[in-house]
Amino acid sequence: MTVGDAPLTELGALLQLQRDLALESDVDIVLQRIATAATTLLDAERATLYVVDAARQEIWSRAVTQGEFRELRIPLDGPGLAAAVARDGRTLRVDHPYDDPRFDPSVDARTGYRTRSLLVLPIDSRAHERLGVLQAVNQRGGAFDERHGAIGEGLAASAGLALEYVRLTTELAAERLREVRIAEETRHRLARDLHDGVAQTLASTALAIELAQKRARTDLPGALEELAHLREKVLEAQRGLRELLFELRPVVLEEQGLASAVLSLVERTTGSGGARVVARDVALTTRYAPEVETGAFHVVREAISNAIKTGRATAVLVDLRDDSGTLVAEVEDDGVGFDVASTLATYSSRGSLGLLQMREAARQIGGRLVIDSSPGHGTRIRLHVPPAAGA
Repeated sequence: MTVGDAPLTELGALLQLQRDLALESDVDIVLQRIATAATTLLDAERATLYVVDAARQEIWSRAVTQGEFRELRIPLDGPGLAAAVARDGRTLRVDHPYDDPRFDPSVDARTGYRTRSLLVLPIDSRAHERLGVLQAVNQRGGAFDERHGAIGEGLAASAGLALEYVRLTTELAAERLREVRIAEETRHRLARDLHDGVAQTLASTALAIELAQKRARTDLPGALEELAHLREKVLEAQRGLRELLFELRPVVLEEQGLASAVLSLVERTTGSGGARVVARDVALTTRYAPEVETGAFHVVREAISNAIKTGRATAVLVDLRDDSGTLVAEVEDDGVGFDVASTLATYSSRGSLGLLQMREAARQIGGRLVIDSSPGHGTRIRLHVPPAAGA
């Protein structure tokens, strides 16, 4: 009796493998078990599970059942049947590899091993992205057939899930690190602003009040004049504190919505650093989810701040609108501009995370951030939040 052209014993072995893999958290053990299962279920002498290294444009042997080479690296554009499958994604069953021009005999030459038959299968993610290659060598019965190909596809699918888990775990760890760095940068900036602004103003005011008290004993009118001046400094510190509170949690955003908050932000920032900030087209017909409005506000605020502080802009234009249900925010400036690719590549190592904060805020609300800039031609930041994310 057969099921899907595979004997029930082989189907049972595949199901048992899936159960074992589900209970194992070490991905390298998972991949090694898949490679070992390939030799058993395909009755092959050896099996190798290659993983794509996109950064180095190579595939490398992450799991090997036998052989002198525990780690073999092959260029994606190089020779060999494994590289060919990694490139085009087609399963190969080769009965006489030495007659195939794509076969690379150099490994056999170095080890003295003789390859007689091969089954090479692509390992893909669920999104059809190439993650690796599973290669079985020398079918003991002579040649790999269609039944072996079907079993191999099941093993490759299991490997694809495991490698996808590796990638998702790596991305999650990187995301957590980004969030920690952004939170740390925000705390540092807040502490710096408090120290350089409010804290220093209050400290100098306290000292000046003490001097005014002493002066009042001999020069009361002069002391009163000094106190009036100090009152203005205290009010200035109060305004600075309110600006920090607005940055942390703008009440107008919660009570009146994103458009009102952006208009208030424009009013507060125009004139800073000599830049004119203008609300060119700020009009929304609907309220969005609170987290979406908060994320979009952070993007707009950071874009304006970057334009003034690092872009040395003299004019900053702000747009905010609905576009068929899509929230669109745009900040355009006439500053010095920058090379986007090189800046993003080194941004986190330069002690300021403004661009990273914008990208993270956009990602968290399901938006897409487009940065358009070049040296000497200003910068345009565009945020698009589709209806599904903004609902």
